[in-house]
Amino acid sequence: MLQGDEVVRALLTAVVTLEDLVKAGADSQMALSTLEEIAFELGKMDSGEGRRFIEALDRVAATEPDRAAWIRDVPSALGLEHI
Repeated sequence: MLQGDEVVRALLTAVVTLEDLVKAGADSQMALSTLEEIAFELGKMDSGEGRRFIEALDRVAATEPDRAAWIRDVPSALGLEHI
């Protein structure tokens, strides 16, 4: 694990929890708003930061084969296709 991967893991934990709340309907509007705020903040990354974020996601996904596809799809799910 490289420096920063733990931050990516923490972010993924938050995203999956918020997605579950949206699906369950419990506080879904607040959860959706929070996901949108996360996407907005991540969308501020420049191309180098975006590349390092994707690399970190790939490293984390490689250690979690059961969730690898979901992890690699997080940027797209958040509307961050440009990174």
